[in-house]
Amino acid sequence: MKYKKTRISFLFLILNLFVLFSSGLFIEQVFKLQFSNSDYFRNQALSYREKTEVIEAKRGSILDKNFNEVADTVNAFNIGINPNKIVNKKEISDILSPLLKVDSKLILKRLNDNDNYFYLQRNVTFDIGMKIKKWGYEGIIIEPSNKRVIYSESLNKIIGHVDPDGNGVEGLELYFDNSLKGVDGELTYEAAPNGSVIPQGDIRTIDPIHGEDLLLSLDSDLQYLSEELCAEALDRTDAFKCSVVFANAETGEIIISAEKSSSNNKYFNINLISGRALYEPGSALKIFTIGSLLDEGLLNEDDKYIVEDQIEIIESSCESLYDGLRGCFSDFLKHETYELSVKQIIERSSNVGTIKITKDSSVLKIEEYLTKFGFGQKSGVELTGEAKGGFVSYKKCLTCLSSLSIGYSINVSQYQMIRAYSIIANGGKDVKLTLVQKEKVDTQSNTIISPEMSSRLKTLLINVVEGENGTGKSLRKEGYIIGGKTGTSRTHLEGVGYSEDRFNTSFTGFVETKDGPVVGSVLLWGAKTNPTSEYVTGGSTAAPIFKKIISYFVPKE
Repeated sequence: MKYKKTRISFLFLILNLFVLFSSGLFIEQVFKLQFSNSDYFRNQALSYREKTEVIEAKRGSILDKNFNEVADTVNAFNIGINPNKIVNKKEISDILSPLLKVDSKLILKRLNDNDNYFYLQRNVTFDIGMKIKKWGYEGIIIEPSNKRVIYSESLNKIIGHVDPDGNGVEGLELYFDNSLKGVDGELTYEAAPNGSVIPQGDIRTIDPIHGEDLLLSLDSDLQYLSEELCAEALDRTDAFKCSVVFANAETGEIIISAEKSSSNNKYFNINLISGRALYEPGSALKIFTIGSLLDEGLLNEDDKYIVEDQIEIIESSCESLYDGLRGCFSDFLKHETYELSVKQIIERSSNVGTIKITKDSSVLKIEEYLTKFGFGQKSGVELTGEAKGGFVSYKKCLTCLSSLSIGYSINVSQYQMIRAYSIIANGGKDVKLTLVQKEKVDTQSNTIISPEMSSRLKTLLINVVEGENGTGKSLRKEGYIIGGKTGTSRTHLEGVGYSEDRFNTSFTGFVETKDGPVVGSVLLWGAKTNPTSEYVTGGSTAAPIFKKIISYFVPKE
């Protein structure tokens, strides 16, 4: 009996100890919940009902130099599909087809081939999205989105485009993506199980930082005009492509960078060809090759040379039966032998005279001078895929110097020509090309040539237009100060070689305006005919376009 009583007392003690221990644990947990870990458990509970939505930052607009909006972001919708909730897939495919401009059979195939949620089309217009949303079909999910719209077709290639998520993938949209796209914000709130907002719940907002607007230096009206002039020139000359670039010579701001392609373009089907393709500039380079000797003090504008219409660099190469390497150079038109000054040689664009002037120089010296003007280097314009160009690697051939002196044996881009001519026109200062407006002009630019040499070279270019025998005399315009150089070189066709009947014809020059000199280049790639002249030259094909465009930079009194 005593044993039984002891056993009961022991069990009672154990039970009391258990109760005390359990109470201690309970009190500890209550203490943690109410005091020491209260924030943690409160946040855990909140996390099950707290929702976060992204507040999308608006992508910055793009404006031209006159503050016309040329690219903007508008409200749009993504059309999502949950195939498992669609009852009649054939009906859905038939009604979506005309709105989305997608064959109904392709839509039906996607509906049948997919079990998981997918986007049928992204960034459809606001009107189309709202129309589909009003139908209320189960399984069609309409998500708010944004769509990038370009209002200026002539700037389409330069502006580029964004992907469905609003990230820049080409052109200026890619180059300035970080500043254009901004930073998304957040809206955090407490929601009931059915998704509705709890009115008394905590609401936190992080405002989005909208993207910065981008102000271009391009003039969309002049861009359109240039494309129209190019289209007319393509019809006249049967060229493959026409490109036009104009820039402020002081700031490097590009005002026009337009291009137009013909329907039979088989060799120069390159977008943004002014910066991405290379050509041999021909006579437009002579101002630099001759200028290298003038700048060195080895030559004066009045020095005279006896100029024939042909010159042999390789013996007997000008004879009719000669069948060796090309070593005979000639002027564009046959003429009697005459004495010309350096100024007149540039005025007439004489190949023979230029070769005679530069015969005591060297390929390396001329190339070194050309490099100072930016040839063989990217201009730094804000576009991907810019071509670097450069000189031929072999420099010891008998005709290498002669070829380079008249604009062959070198590959340049149109942007490089604009930069180089800008240095001549602006007083000798280096300039970086840009497609966006600068807040201020860099007055600390490197000096490439002295102001005196700049003035001398400008005078020679003006004489090409004003001189009696100037190849650019068709550009004479009362009240205008115009200088420049025509260029005509045989077109090199990929896989074919130099064409016998197609030429790259150009005019590169400047016009003085109240805002300083404006430099421009008009280039016809592979011109073949010209009904206004029996000859296909830069003066007869490209110069008329240049003349028309500069009238917009120097308004009539």
